[in-house]
Amino acid sequence: MTGNALRLHARHRTEITYAGQVRESINEARMLPVDGPRTTVEHFALEVMPDAEVFTHTDVYGNLVGWFQVAGAHQRLTVESVGVLISCDPVPLVESLSPAAQWGLIGDPVFTDTNAEYLGRTRHAAWGPRVAALAETLPRPLAIRSRGVRAWVDELATAIHGAVAYVPGSTLVDTPVEVVAADRRGVCQDLAHLMIAICRRDGVPARYVSGWLHDPARGVPGESHAWVEVLVPGAGWYEVDPTHPEPITGRWVRVATGRDYADVTPLRGTYQGAPTEKMSVTVWTEPAVGEPLPA
Repeated sequence: MTGNALRLHARHRTEITYAGQVRESINEARMLPVDGPRTTVEHFALEVMPDAEVFTHTDVYGNLVGWFQVAGAHQRLTVESVGVLISCDPVPLVESLSPAAQWGLIGDPVFTDTNAEYLGRTRHAAWGPRVAALAETLPRPLAIRSRGVRAWVDELATAIHGAVAYVPGSTLVDTPVEVVAADRRGVCQDLAHLMIAICRRDGVPARYVSGWLHDPARGVPGESHAWVEVLVPGAGWYEVDPTHPEPITGRWVRVATGRDYADVTPLRGTYQGAPTEKMSVTVWTEPAVGEPLPA
């Protein structure tokens, strides 16, 4: 764990209302944070209404998945992840390779094969001519090779923030990144997917991070958040947020990682019955008090 620890009480609530009675609802949730280099989970639980037993397992990306089934008839489903954790600043990267050596590994067959999972096109990060056209207007790797991969990543995040407007409600969960690049607007998920697509297009491994952004000044419930991790050769994974291009701190609370949103969807499932009428997602984070930090 690093310094600047934030001990937070967090609550992530998803509520689905159906147009009529439904049954045989089978779901999996990726809403439970896990211990990691900058996260310590004190206690977290997944609460479901109507009441259901929750089973957990760890997926291939290290995410904690809660699985449950509501067999009886119901018209509303509420799933809530609630608990206390400690979120710290990322461990500073130690760049053991020179900038030239870092870029020399980009495109190297062994490096590419080792990290192939985070280099290919995926459902939400499938670049085409529109992403390519936008990328050509943003900082290019060749222009800053003397300053290394991390410097390019930081500049790219800032440039995406300036080129693509953050407009709540402007996209859907399945809006292609090609549309985002053409319309130049989206939400945090879209900016993250766009950055991942551009990084992978240029041979730099990148993955999607879902979580919560703690804002002590907000005072009202927020939403889930998304940002990016990029693999800096010889140094490790580096977190960056094109929606908020500033240094990542403990306020960015990690929950799950994957190739794109499809790997970390907070809640998905199947059921029989009437269509979904309404779905709402709210996230609360606040300082946890009353118990000391662990030694």
